[in-house]
Amino acid sequence: MADTGDRATQGLQALSPLVVKQGVSLGGLSSSERSLVFTLAWTGLPDGALSERDVNALLKAQLAAALLFLETDHVELRRWLVDGGWMRRDGYGREYQRTNVVQLAAADQALAAHLAALDLQAWATGQRAAHEAHRTARRLSWQDQQGRAA
Repeated sequence: MADTGDRATQGLQALSPLVVKQGVSLGGLSSSERSLVFTLAWTGLPDGALSERDVNALLKAQLAAALLFLETDHVELRRWLVDGGWMRRDGYGREYQRTNVVQLAAADQALAAHLAALDLQAWATGQRAAHEAHRTARRLSWQDQQGRAA
């Protein structure tokens, strides 16, 4: 049980530096980073059958919130999720369904459960705010040092 918690914590720690970036391309990520991003996207989708329109709306909302760091659109993200096995679609592309958690890799299951317990938008916003506060503090410290040296 502790191993599952450790994996979830490590996954969250690895995801944190990604969410503070901008313009991240899915193709430029390592497979482990893509897995983290897909777990985050997967967690934001409900269980049950969804129409393509519903999936598109949910992914657009995620790309404007927790997945704001990605440089992609909802269509590309949906295709990555289907191709990666995170979502299933019927043969006509009319109905989509999030893959059951037990069908995900063990490490992905632990992170998915951990993320499901979080308010993802609040978490991502908090990560971005903390990152920006740290950058501002470093800049102000540097400016202060430059002022003292002059």
